[in-house]
Amino acid sequence: MIEHFSNPNKEFKLFKKLLKKGSKLYCMTDIYDDSIDFEKWYYKNDPTHIFFYHKKTFEWIKEKFDFKSVEIEKRLITFFN
Repeated sequence: MIEHFSNPNKEFKLFKKLLKKGSKLYCMTDIYDDSIDFEKWYYKNDPTHIFFYHKKTFEWIKEKFDFKSVEIEKRLITFFN
């Protein structure tokens, strides 16, 4: 669902504000990596997918919004508050 955000900074800031201490934020998206040929990647062809994420991006989000940790399991990304 996070690939639909037009302003991820704003959305993650809101999520962080709404979460209680000790809670989790679950996100699901296909994750881009350097082994993917972007021109041929099916995920970019959906016009509602306007933002794409790399594993490094989730680490940046964790740091930026002060999550305790982040786990990535295939398409499921879990931020621990």
